[in-house]
Amino acid sequence: MYFWNTKALSEDIKNNKLSDNDWKNYYLAGSILLILSMYAVELAPREISITILVEMILMIGILVFGINTTFNTHQASGNNITNYISKMTALSLPLIVKLFTLSFAIGLGLALAEDAGLSLEPWQDWQDWIIVALTVSIQALMFWRLNYHLQGINT
Repeated sequence: MYFWNTKALSEDIKNNKLSDNDWKNYYLAGSILLILSMYAVELAPREISITILVEMILMIGILVFGINTTFNTHQASGNNITNYISKMTALSLPLIVKLFTLSFAIGLGLALAEDAGLSLEPWQDWQDWIIVALTVSIQALMFWRLNYHLQGINT
């Protein structure tokens, strides 16, 4: 894998020297970097900073497991990697929209509850851990649904 030498990578792509597994590993590495950069930006806001580390580790674990699982599901149908990336990209959009809507609804519900005078104070000590649980659950749900739809495409 090339981590810096774009010219050499371009040549390998042009000459069809990358295997399906190489393509998957590039996708996996890019996704891990995306998650790492996302959490690097968020290091300050939470009161319990260990929750960020725990969430990051869990998210990377789910990402590795999810990409490998969906890749294996895709390969079971004898398709090549180009179709895998296309399918993952296309299927991700509606799933992300649905999960964003769900997250927004949960946040709106919590805001409305607080505005209505419901005390959420007993949960304040657990707020960071609840965020970890919700975020990790959404990531796991995303890959579960991607794999479900890939299985449907394969049949």
